[in-house]
Amino acid sequence: MSAPSTPLVLGIETSCDETAVGIVRGGQLLANVISSSMELHRRFGGVVPEVAARAHLEAIPSVIDQAVAEAGVSLDDIDAVAVTSGPGLAGALMVGVGAAKGLAQSLSVPLYAVNHLVGHVSVELLTSEGRDLELPTIALLVSGGHTSLLLVRDIVDDVVVLGDTIDDAAGEAFDKVARLLGLPYPGGPEIDRVARAGNPKAYSFPRGLTHPKDQEKHRFNFSFSGLKTAVARWWEQHGDSDDEQLIADVAASFQDAVVDVLVTKALDACNEHGVKRLVLGGGVAANGRLREVAEARCADAGVDLRVPPLSLCTDNGAMIAALGAELISRGRHASDIGVSADPTLAASIAQAGLPPKRHVSDEDLGEWINQRDAEEPSDQAEFVEQVDQAITGMQPTITPPSRRVNKARRTWLPTIASSLGVLGLALSPAFGVGLIPSILATIFGQVGLRQHPAKRGRLIVALVLGYLGIAVSTVIASVLVTPFIRALLVAWGILLP
Repeated sequence: MSAPSTPLVLGIETSCDETAVGIVRGGQLLANVISSSMELHRRFGGVVPEVAARAHLEAIPSVIDQAVAEAGVSLDDIDAVAVTSGPGLAGALMVGVGAAKGLAQSLSVPLYAVNHLVGHVSVELLTSEGRDLELPTIALLVSGGHTSLLLVRDIVDDVVVLGDTIDDAAGEAFDKVARLLGLPYPGGPEIDRVARAGNPKAYSFPRGLTHPKDQEKHRFNFSFSGLKTAVARWWEQHGDSDDEQLIADVAASFQDAVVDVLVTKALDACNEHGVKRLVLGGGVAANGRLREVAEARCADAGVDLRVPPLSLCTDNGAMIAALGAELISRGRHASDIGVSADPTLAASIAQAGLPPKRHVSDEDLGEWINQRDAEEPSDQAEFVEQVDQAITGMQPTITPPSRRVNKARRTWLPTIASSLGVLGLALSPAFGVGLIPSILATIFGQVGLRQHPAKRGRLIVALVLGYLGIAVSTVIASVLVTPFIRALLVAWGILLP
């Protein structure tokens, strides 16, 4: 039996400060729910990784519930779970990956760990939103953490990184200049708003890596650190925080310099590789000036510009689910359940955690889903499958399962598993003390799912709590240990005080 041609995929995105869950069926978007922790970071003037990770932990259960309700489905209808495994903030990614593992295992569905940057391009797979991915294409992805130029010949197998930022990302530069001008966080929308009243040609700020000497080594790379410094130096000499027109002119001139570099390099890539299509993605793609200039210059150059709607520009779960659905439709096997968060995952890798010697065909995936759907709570027999690592989550290998009659069942497993899950999550802030009970919760929860299918609900909760406890314990422990490690390095003379 073949895998369903239109799989129902739930996607989880937690790479930065948005907790996002999307549900798609093939190219149809059914739900796209986003919970932002932006207000928590506002007083810091930027994203604090530890705060973001804690916010993800608190928000993800309700965001999943809301997405399922919005899509009009139940969790038992989900055919696969996709999750961002990188790039992004390590702690934030760990929460999403941990939750996805627990959810996938509790539902007995495959897990697909995918690339955040390729996910932004995958928005174009959502035909229900008027999108249509034509390949090859150049993709310009611009956000607070990334500024990348990609050549996409195939969304899964052939993504080439043409260039990246070598220092500050464009969105990061927006935040820093906004703070300099006295504008609130996040800086991108504020500069876009203020700049509408300004003159983009009022001041001439530098365009990084656009000189002839940069073409050989950095033709498609970006640099916004020098631009940020130039604005800071100019403001120190001429700035006036009470002059609204001056602020508007500086904001507009800075924004124009950023947009000019982005569009110029993107069109240069189109010309160099003979590609007449350009896809914009990332949070900065919502910038009004960028959209305006890109549309005008692409029209002059005969390049077809594709810009997603504002709701799909920022980080979202829909793009992750769309990429997962594409992988399934091509018959790609699931990621190994031992896959981990990878903060520096290269954009050329669309799917992470591929087992080296495992292949899941369309027939295997379809049989796996149909067996899951056909299970009855009263069935006195079970499938006994070989499992992988118990600590990071157990995933059945795709081999013909043996069958045996159940003997005496351990009726205490659901209670013990859920109790350990609650205990592990409660103790997780205490220097990672909750790690051991969280691990035990995942082990008992997995065993309980096989022996007590009628108590699936309690065991699902235990598994999700267990994986979240593991993620939080690891984050908290790393945060607390960092100062001690730094102190040792200073004491040994490796670091300056």
